Amino acid sequence: MRRSRTLLLLPLVLMLVAAVPAGAHGRNDEHGKHPQHAKRTKHRHVHGKPQRSEVYPTDRCVATKLEAAARYCAAALGAQGLPDHDHKGKGRKKGHHVSLKERALDRARRALRQDWARAEAKSEAAGVSCAETTVDADEMIALLDEGAAALAEEVEGSKVCRARRVSSAAATCQALLDAEAKHLLERSQDRERRRLERRRAEALHRLATTWNAGCGKHDRESAPREAVSELAQQAFLAAVVSPVVSTEWTMIDPPDQVPYQGGLRDEVLEPICSRGTPWVFFVKRGTVNKLLVYFQGGGACWNAFTCGVLPTFKQTTGPDDNPANFASGFADLSNPENPFRDWHAVFVPYCTGDVHWGDAVVEHAPDGTATIHHKGRVNAAVAEKWAREHFVHPEQVFVTGSSAGSYGAVVNAIALQEFAYPSTPFAVLGDGGNGVITRDFLENDLAKWGIEKNLPRWIPGLDRPLTELSAADLWTEAAQFYRHSRWANYTTAYDGGTGGQVGFYNIMLNPDNIAQWLNWWVPSCEWNEEMRALVQESAALAPDNYRYYIGTGSRHTMWSHNKVYTDTTGGVPTIVSWVSAMLAGSPDWVNVECEDCGRLLPGDPRPIPPQPPYVEDPDTGEVRIVCE
Repeated sequence: MRRSRTLLLLPLVLMLVAAVPAGAHGRNDEHGKHPQHAKRTKHRHVHGKPQRSEVYPTDRCVATKLEAAARYCAAALGAQGLPDHDHKGKGRKKGHHVSLKERALDRARRALRQDWARAEAKSEAAGVSCAETTVDADEMIALLDEGAAALAEEVEGSKVCRARRVSSAAATCQALLDAEAKHLLERSQDRERRRLERRRAEALHRLATTWNAGCGKHDRESAPREAVSELAQQAFLAAVVSPVVSTEWTMIDPPDQVPYQGGLRDEVLEPICSRGTPWVFFVKRGTVNKLLVYFQGGGACWNAFTCGVLPTFKQTTGPDDNPANFASGFADLSNPENPFRDWHAVFVPYCTGDVHWGDAVVEHAPDGTATIHHKGRVNAAVAEKWAREHFVHPEQVFVTGSSAGSYGAVVNAIALQEFAYPSTPFAVLGDGGNGVITRDFLENDLAKWGIEKNLPRWIPGLDRPLTELSAADLWTEAAQFYRHSRWANYTTAYDGGTGGQVGFYNIMLNPDNIAQWLNWWVPSCEWNEEMRALVQESAALAPDNYRYYIGTGSRHTMWSHNKVYTDTTGGVPTIVSWVSAMLAGSPDWVNVECEDCGRLLPGDPRPIPPQPPYVEDPDTGEVRIVCE
């Protein structure tokens, strides 16, 4: 039986479900568009593949609200210069008086409320509600009123000078919010945010140059000018982060049918677990506008044995999957050392046996006892839709997952980047899923999950048959296409146990010999060789934004283990420092491989009694992995 390094080719398939081929990061022309897609229409065909270019309803709704907030911010600041004394209101009842300032704010408030209502009605008509995506109109008004009043009080100078400075602040607040609104409408063409940054810079430059215009002395006081940016940022966050999402983990039980027009095609998604039971997911709101998306692990299945006789995968989801139940490693969001403790988070549970990639219903056994809903990619798309409608525009996204979720992370990260957050920098880390499989699995089992139709063929290097792709292809082609994002794999050198990578590789090597499945450790050295070849190939092909980390021992995955904060065995840096360097894009984010990798740490899987290549030292009793 020939072996192949092609497991990771699976992930790339599912991406088509979410494909909005708007162009490659780092491959834009002078207008910020990918040359292939510079003049797309709604359903144009490029190289025989349908494209979509319309703005997602949530993005359009939020952009309209931001435009309204921009006008109101200018009005609220402009009103600060109007007299507070009473003025008999034209058309008012006799004896009723209102100040010019109040009249101006009244008009602006009515306009904002009307714009808010129209934006929500249009989005609802387009099939996507955005009423809970943002704060409501009155909350935005209150935020801007308070900020405008506070800012105006900080402005110094003569009466004329103060009026001019407040006017300059009003124009800047409007320009900053307008810049964010425009970006939401064109972010698939401004993937590196160059237009957005240019507009922001121009607005702040105008503020700096007009602040002292007409004033007798040169005022170097920067606090009021910084307050303008802060006020605009507060309004922006109020518009792009849903206030209805709890700061505690919350279970979302989606309806049986979920219409979604955010992918390559309009479709009705039907979330479900492998045996037809409900699928759920979990969410929480953070305190910074960054998003963590985590894909749960739980094995896989692909034939009558693995799906029916001896299921080798997690089959249901529910309250027991609540991430609040897990409080160690990176899963502990209360740990001050955790770089993700303040982030928004979406937790994607697993129950479909297809490493979060599938879109098929398969009868693996003739009698129907192993009929499996391989709908992992469908479920992931439901979570994706929810995320983009509640966390509209995060400043950074980290996608990860453990074991089966490691593959779910890479494939679904491609979809999230391509059409949910095309201008947001991503970091994508696979934890315990490197893609070592057999040729037999590639040629005879992989396609059963129904992933072919969702292949992200807009990535040129992945526009090939599944059997011609490898794990290295998936990671490197994605890394080269999305160049402003970072990609990585983590594993221990001998990732073992019945549910570890070596264990599943052993099953693939012995598909009809269930008794041999229990001897998971047998191909440890062979697997290690294949794994190292894969990550080294990926690192060579994408040296700018792909890295690997090979730790000591045989433990499967690291995400929910406290070793992420402490383990330096074999001369490696702590995992938390390496992940933090990945998030920051610092020079400390390097390829890592342990020394003396066969040393076992407490809790590492091992056969009892020891069996080769696990060898016990007769003098010390220490068990090590020894490969010839």
